[in-house]
Amino acid sequence: MATSFKTPGVYVEEISTFPPSVAQVETAIPAFIGYTQKAFIDGQDYHAGSGIIKPIKISSLPDYEFLFGGAPNPTTIAIDLKSDNSVKTANINSINLLYDAIRMFYINGGGDCYIVSVGSYNTDVSEVDKSKLVEGLHALEKVDPPTLLVIPETVHLTAANSGEVHALMLAQCNKLQDRFAVLDIVNGDQEATPSSDPVDIFRNNVGMNNLKYGAAYYPWIKTTLPFKIDYDAIVTGTFTKEGAPVVSIKSFFNSTIVSTINNKDTDLTNIALLPTTPPVAPATPSLANLPAYAEDIFDYFKEFFELSFADSNTSIASSTASIHARYISENSDFHNLLKTFYDYIHFSDSTNGGPSPWASPALGDLSAAPLDPAIAFPSLTFSIGTNTGNNVFPATGTAVAVKPLFQVLQDKLDAILTIFKNDLAAARAMDTDTLSEIDPVYKGIINAISAQSIILPPSGAMVGIYANVDNNRGVWKAPANVSITGVSAPTVNISHDEQKNLNVDVNAGKSVNAIRPFKGKGILVWGARTLAGNDNEWRYVSVRRFYIMAEESIKKATEQFVFEPNDANTWVKLRAMIENFLTLQWRAGALAGAKADDAFYVRVGLGETMTADDVLNGIMNVEIGMAVVRPAEFIVLKFSHKMQEA
Repeated sequence: MATSFKTPGVYVEEISTFPPSVAQVETAIPAFIGYTQKAFIDGQDYHAGSGIIKPIKISSLPDYEFLFGGAPNPTTIAIDLKSDNSVKTANINSINLLYDAIRMFYINGGGDCYIVSVGSYNTDVSEVDKSKLVEGLHALEKVDPPTLLVIPETVHLTAANSGEVHALMLAQCNKLQDRFAVLDIVNGDQEATPSSDPVDIFRNNVGMNNLKYGAAYYPWIKTTLPFKIDYDAIVTGTFTKEGAPVVSIKSFFNSTIVSTINNKDTDLTNIALLPTTPPVAPATPSLANLPAYAEDIFDYFKEFFELSFADSNTSIASSTASIHARYISENSDFHNLLKTFYDYIHFSDSTNGGPSPWASPALGDLSAAPLDPAIAFPSLTFSIGTNTGNNVFPATGTAVAVKPLFQVLQDKLDAILTIFKNDLAAARAMDTDTLSEIDPVYKGIINAISAQSIILPPSGAMVGIYANVDNNRGVWKAPANVSITGVSAPTVNISHDEQKNLNVDVNAGKSVNAIRPFKGKGILVWGARTLAGNDNEWRYVSVRRFYIMAEESIKKATEQFVFEPNDANTWVKLRAMIENFLTLQWRAGALAGAKADDAFYVRVGLGETMTADDVLNGIMNVEIGMAVVRPAEFIVLKFSHKMQEA
C-alpha cells in the first residue's frame, strides 16, 4: 500500500474485508506400530544395522506390500490326520498381526495411514519386545498428521507390559492433543471366567490417567482373511496321524514332485553362494592392475556359466538345468554380454586383429591363449580394433576411462544373474502349485488351513470404521451401530446383560465397547464410549474426536495471528474466522442448537477474556464453547393405554 504520493497518477489499494478461513484437519489417519517382513525404503534397509525407526505414509495395501512386504507365515501349524490321510483337526496361528490389521483397516474403509516398522517378523511370542514398540511410539511424537494410534501386537505382551504401553499411548495423546488411541485387550479372544476376566485385567493395568483419549473394544474378531499358505511353512509344521507323530509329512506327498522341489532347493542354495568372491575394482586403475580386475570379472561369471544342477532333467522345460541352458545359449543376453567383454579384452591389445577368437560358448580362461598375460596384457592400449565391428565401447586410451566401462558390464551381468534366480524361484513355486493340484493329501492340508479364520484384535478394523464414518457422515457421528466388514463372528458372544458391566464400570468408570452379532444385521460395533465412561464431558468417542479436530483446525488457522497487533482489529478477524468455521460445523449437524447462538460461542477481547496485563504481556485469550451432539445411547420407548373415545 502506498504511504505517500509523489508522482501524478492513479493508485490502487486492495482492502481485505473477508476474514481468513479455518481449514478442517484430517480426522482419521491412523499410525500402526508393529513388525513387518521388510522395511526397504528409498534404498535404505531400516531393519539392518541400528534398525532405524521412521514413520512412513502409505495410501493403500499395495503401497504397504511394496515397502514392507507381505503376510507372515503361520508360526504354528499343528495338524492331525485320519487313517486315510485326510485332515482330522487343524490348529493354525500366527504371531505378527500388523499386516492383517492393515488389511482390515482397508477392508473397512481406511485411506491414508502411517506405518512404523520396529523389526522383522518374529518366530516366537517372546520376541515381541515392549521397548521396540515404545520406541516406535516415541518416533510418532515428531510426526504431525497421525490422529489415531494403533499397536495390535501389545496383545502378545504380559498384561502389565501391555498396560504400560497403553498408558504411554494415552500420555502421548494428552501431550499432543491431536490424536486418539484405540487399545486392544490381552486375551480378548477368551470369555470371562470367575478366576480370569480379560476386561478386568485390562482395566487394572491401563491406569487412571488420560482415559478420555482412548477407547477399547471387546472381544476379538474372527476374520474372513486367509492365512498365507506356503509349502515351506507346511512341511515344517507339526503333524500327527491318529495321534501318532509323523516323522516327515513330505513322505505323504507325490514323491516325484517333492524330489523336484528338493532338487531346486539344493540348486537355489548353491546359486545363493555364487559368485563366492565378487571382483573389486582397483581404487586407482592402471595398466598394471586393470588386467587382473578384468580376469576376476570374467572368472566371476564363468562360475555361473559352468554350473551343474541337482534338478538336471533337461527334458523338462521348468527344470533348473533347462532354465540355465536358456540363459547361456548362443545369442542369449548373458552369452552376448560375456562375449562382448571377452572381445573387448582381446582387441584392447593392439597386436590382436579380427575376427574375434570367440568361437563358441565353451569358455576358456583369460589366462590361457590367446590372452596369455605374457603376450596380451602388458601391451594393452584399450583401443578397439577397427575391423571387429565391436562398437559397444568407445575407443579410449586410459585405464581410468576403462574402469567404469568394466563396472557397467559387471552390473549388467549381475542383473541377469538376479533375474535367473527369480526365474528359478518362480519355477519352484510352480512345482508347489502343481503339487496342490494333483496331490490329495497336500491339497487337503491346504483346504484345512484355508478353512481356518485369522483371529485378530479389533483395533485395525475399528480405525477403518472411524475413517469410513468420518468420510461419509462426519467425525461427530459416533462410530457405532456400524457393521464390521471381513468378519465372520466375534470370538465371544456377549449377551445384553453381560454388556452392562462393559459399558458402565461402577468401580473406575472405564468403559469397554462391545462387538456383538445381531440376527439379520451381522457383526456390529455396539458401543461408542471412551475409557472415561463415567465422565459427562468426555464419555463419548465422537465428542472427544470432534474436539480434537476442532482444536487442531483452529489452532493451525490462528497461527497466522502470532505477532499480529493484539488489538480490536485482530480480535474481530479472529472471532469472525472461528465463528464461520463453527457455523459450517453446526449446519453439517455436528453442533446442537436451533440457531447458531445456541450451538457455540466465541469470546475474545479486553475486559471479556483478557485484562490489560494480558495485553501488555502479549497474551491473547480466546474462549470457545461448543454444544457437540451426543449419540442417543439409550432410546426409551414409553407406551400407555389410550382410552377409547368413541
